[in-house]
Order: sequence, then structure tokens, then C-alpha cells
Amino acid sequence: MDARLLDVVIGLAAFILLCILLATLPIVLMPAYAYLGAIIIFILFLSGAGYLVNDKIT
Repeated sequence: MDARLLDVVIGLAAFILLCILLATLPIVLMPAYAYLGAIIIFILFLSGAGYLVNDKIT
């Protein structure tokens, strides 16, 4: 798969994950912790995906 296409797919998946987390985590946790947790999980997801893409390209 082309690296640019893979980046776009990962970006869309991360955005969908962020939306789901922002909608569901406040139900389980206090809102302040839920939003912070959603952002941290989003950043970790993008970091891990970027690492895997870089590994795959090289």
C-alpha cells in the first residue's frame, strides 16, 4: 500500500477513534479526566501508527 494512502487511512481511523472516545469516556469517567484521556489515547495511537508506517516504508 502506498505510504501516503496509509497515512490518510490512519488519520481517518484516529479521528474516528477520537470521536468515539470523546462520546463514550465522559459516561464512565469524570469529564475532565475523560477528555484528557481521550486526547492522550489519540496521541499514542497516532504515534504508534506513525512508527509502524515509518518501519514499513524503510
